[in-house]
Amino acid sequence: MFKVLTTSFLLGSAVTMFAQLPAPIAPEQIVYRHWPEQFVQWIGPELPYTMIELYIDPAGATPLYEAVLTERATGKRVHYANQQQMVDIDQRSGAAAYLTTIQLDRPANADKGATYLLRFVDHAGQPVSWQFIQGSDISERGGGSSPAGLDPPVLMYRELGGVAGEGTALKIGNTVSTADVWTEISVPPFFVAYRGAHSENVDIAVFAGGGQHWATISAPPNLAVGAEWKLKAQDGLGCTLRVQTLAGDRATILDTDEHLPGRTVAIEGVWTNGAWSIEKLHYAAVGEDSNHGLTISFAPGGKFDVTAGKKTRIASGTVHADEAQKRVGWEFKDPQWLRGKTAWVDRAVASQGPAAAQTASK
Repeated sequence: MFKVLTTSFLLGSAVTMFAQLPAPIAPEQIVYRHWPEQFVQWIGPELPYTMIELYIDPAGATPLYEAVLTERATGKRVHYANQQQMVDIDQRSGAAAYLTTIQLDRPANADKGATYLLRFVDHAGQPVSWQFIQGSDISERGGGSSPAGLDPPVLMYRELGGVAGEGTALKIGNTVSTADVWTEISVPPFFVAYRGAHSENVDIAVFAGGGQHWATISAPPNLAVGAEWKLKAQDGLGCTLRVQTLAGDRATILDTDEHLPGRTVAIEGVWTNGAWSIEKLHYAAVGEDSNHGLTISFAPGGKFDVTAGKKTRIASGTVHADEAQKRVGWEFKDPQWLRGKTAWVDRAVASQGPAAAQTASK
């Protein structure tokens, strides 16, 4: 099962009390994905794209492949996948996504000099062929965060990585773009890297998502370990929120959503004065512990920090709602390449009993 999720988070809320506890559903949505393997090449001016990415999840009878091309003129990311479920997830988040046959020829070993060949046909009917040459061994030295998409903003963190080698090239139709020397990290003649990377255990946060409208099907009468909320979206798919741990009014709640199998979100919140205040969200693939995944922490004034693993901060900024309370703006302070950029994301809404729960940020 591939590892992907869409979720949301709440900075604090004021809710109308009913006989049952309101669900700690968060209105401001983002998209989180974990991929076991990723390839990237930064593209020259020969093609109308700035970057190509390939994501791989080998689980299941058929490996899941998703290729993404970032448009040079708009910054938008165009997705191609070999499974309809992945296309549906991308489209629900507002992305342009297409189903296509994807073929990946790969070597027996991922050593330096290994050659990979990706082939598919894009939505315009053009053949796409991408040759990736492994330029170094994969290690912790190649991990970290790097610039990704701008529209919508994308945060990307790699646990392990290696660079592309000479001969890495993308061909679309009859036009070829060969990867340039990565001068910033190359030390010729001892080490020459090219503008591309092969990574393992990649976490991605995409600041886009369609705001789900949830109906509360059932809710617990009080807060206790094991207490559950059952929600249903307009398309008939459900979401379950379950209290895992409880210390006084402070709870850790696990979010599972039928729209997005293979992921978990641990919500850390406090139930006080008839309101949920969400302090932290931890996004991870199913089965992963707190040492992996991405964590978003909140502070008064709408401030947020995004941390990879235990302690690597990869972004910060502030989040606020628009005047109509229908969208939420993520304003980035860092990383530098997103500084000053605001991503507007649709809000999720959960009805509570006979009326809708009202929410407001701190």
